Amino acid sequence: MNRPVSPLRHVLQQILRAQGGLRLEEIAERAGIAPDEAASMVDYWIGRGLLTREAVDGGCPTAGCGGCALARSCASARTGAVTPPLLHIVRPVPDGPAG
Repeated sequence: MNRPVSPLRHVLQQILRAQGGLRLEEIAERAGIAPDEAASMVDYWIGRGLLTREAVDGGCPTAGCGGCALARSCASARTGAVTPPLLHIVRPVPDGPAG
């Protein structure tokens, strides 16, 4: 019997499954919650040592996707569009426990 996954655990699972990291807006969308709820949940997992928040300086290059940490999940990488600067991404702590 499959037990339902809590929203807190669901947020962690979405981030662990993402290749390269996710922006907070993407986390909220994938989890079906408000961005402020996603931020609180991310902060919880950062405090537990499972996630890290990293600044991405300068956003996307003007020539398009340059293969940054968000390349696999970024809409710009899929469409070739250039997005505004990305302030932060959330990703699993390297060599951290998987959830």
